[in-house]
Amino acid sequence: MIDSADTSATRGGAIATKAYLQIAAFSGVQAVIVVALAPLTPHIAATFPPAYALVAFAQTLMIFTARRFTGVRWSATLAAGLTALICGPFTAIGWLLAVPLLTAGSIFDGIVFWSQKRHWPLRRENLVAGIAVGLGLFIVSLPVMSLEHLSPFILVNTLAARVFASWLGSVLSARLVSRLERVGVHPAHRNDSSAARQEAARTAR
Repeated sequence: MIDSADTSATRGGAIATKAYLQIAAFSGVQAVIVVALAPLTPHIAATFPPAYALVAFAQTLMIFTARRFTGVRWSATLAAGLTALICGPFTAIGWLLAVPLLTAGSIFDGIVFWSQKRHWPLRRENLVAGIAVGLGLFIVSLPVMSLEHLSPFILVNTLAARVFASWLGSVLSARLVSRLERVGVHPAHRNDSSAARQEAARTAR
């Protein structure tokens, strides 16, 4: 006979497995987006870095969504690593893609954790995430920018574009979680306190 502790442990393991599979699914979708943009992004980056910074929000959208949807700590970082692992052979910068993706994912994880701890409203969370992630991505992009792009005009506009794009990605990820919940796609922890339901509630405010 299986006692309640064994049943609880089995159920907990199944939920955790489902959550990680969901993270992998978001990573797969993100990988498709990154690979689809791969033929264009090097040319955009070489021509006008601020434009590339704006387009780059699509390269982290599903990474952010994985964190919000599953509610698993460091899931954005995990999704970023999986995405980089899949996309490495298919992009111009290869495995170096892991640097911006992991930077964005880890910073976003930290912001969401702090936001939940401090009970921030969603608008503040999105704003802080946009500033922090955008600044982080701007810093890691500096070493690969050409000398001709290191003018004050380009640098200021690239930073502004990074912050805006990161803010936009955070906003859209929250809305995507809300839409998924509304159409019946649920996280592993399907209950009233689930991460997706909390995101849906905050987005609806």
